[in-house]
Amino acid sequence: MTAQSGGASDERTVTVVSAATGNHSFSENSVSNTPQRFLGQLSAFTGAWALSVGISEEWSELFDRVSEFLRETLTTAMVTLWATSPVWCAALYVYLFVYATYLRAFLGAYLIFCLVDSRPYDGVGRRFSIVRKLPIWDHINRYFQPKIVFEEPLDATKQYVFGSHPHGVISYTSQLIVGATGMNIEAHFPGLVVRGVTMPVSFSIPFFRDYALAMGCLSCDRSSIRRILLDRHHRLRQSLLVVVGGAEESMLAHANSADLVLLKRKGFVREAIRAGCALVPVYNFNENAIYKLLPNASGTWTHRFEMAIKDLFGFTILLFHGRNIFFTPFRTQLTTVVGRPIPTTKNFDPTPEEIHHYHALYVEELSRVYAKHRPTYAPNDTDIRFVS
Repeated sequence: MTAQSGGASDERTVTVVSAATGNHSFSENSVSNTPQRFLGQLSAFTGAWALSVGISEEWSELFDRVSEFLRETLTTAMVTLWATSPVWCAALYVYLFVYATYLRAFLGAYLIFCLVDSRPYDGVGRRFSIVRKLPIWDHINRYFQPKIVFEEPLDATKQYVFGSHPHGVISYTSQLIVGATGMNIEAHFPGLVVRGVTMPVSFSIPFFRDYALAMGCLSCDRSSIRRILLDRHHRLRQSLLVVVGGAEESMLAHANSADLVLLKRKGFVREAIRAGCALVPVYNFNENAIYKLLPNASGTWTHRFEMAIKDLFGFTILLFHGRNIFFTPFRTQLTTVVGRPIPTTKNFDPTPEEIHHYHALYVEELSRVYAKHRPTYAPNDTDIRFVS
């Protein structure tokens, strides 16, 4: 559903698109033969059958409740599988290697392939559109009711570097922006190609790496980013989405907070200037409410543990919990606001002054976006704070 509303502090038009009811390729009503649709049809059939054979209205309502319970259970299970996919993918590989002895040669060869495969770093990857048509995206839409807000239309003939904030525990909203839900930027501006990037270690996780590549995700190292933005051998004009705060910001992902690691993060600005891309700040409201971190203030044993892992591996292992022991995410409405593009002047060798100039404009625009939209989408959150 698209709605037009005037800006709170200017006359620019804001376009709001709801994934749950929007007219996009993979909405809840557009994929046929999914389990969710089957349960809806089952509910209608059992209700009609109950009335036709003279069963009371109370029994008919019971059938409806059971059907709704099954639908909700299926949705919760699918979201849990998606949210915990790196863990169970790794566990499945280990299980098969230990117990399916007839597959060991294949699994060993596959692991070697994972370690030497260059696709996560070549700026092209191995993207398959069929992954974006899987029914699981319907369940994710139903669970989070995601919504995306564009303050200005994007030009599909141009390149952009989107900075996504906050990181959250696992950056779920950033996955939705480049995924197949109604928040997918590409779905709203046909012709625009947006590549998300993640830590190189993600491409060492068996099975999960193939899902990430199929979704169009690539490595976040500098050479990979430059291939995404500058190489033309793949005949695509690609844009980039990077979660700027990284592992350090994930440690600040407490509910109702907006603590960002941004002031010292200027590499993405440099790469945008080198490629002549516009910078676009993106804020994901309620990302920090998906999971709950254990208290990890400086000096606590939790903080010391997380910092030790980060210093050792470059990423950290957060101590957090979800709705249950299966780490099901908390059910919260996710809203992404895409700010105004900030044009840059292309310079293959930008000076520190240029980088500082565009970085300051970016921080200012991100702050404006947060201040303008927080009362609507996260009224209980604190003021935005740049901790470093």
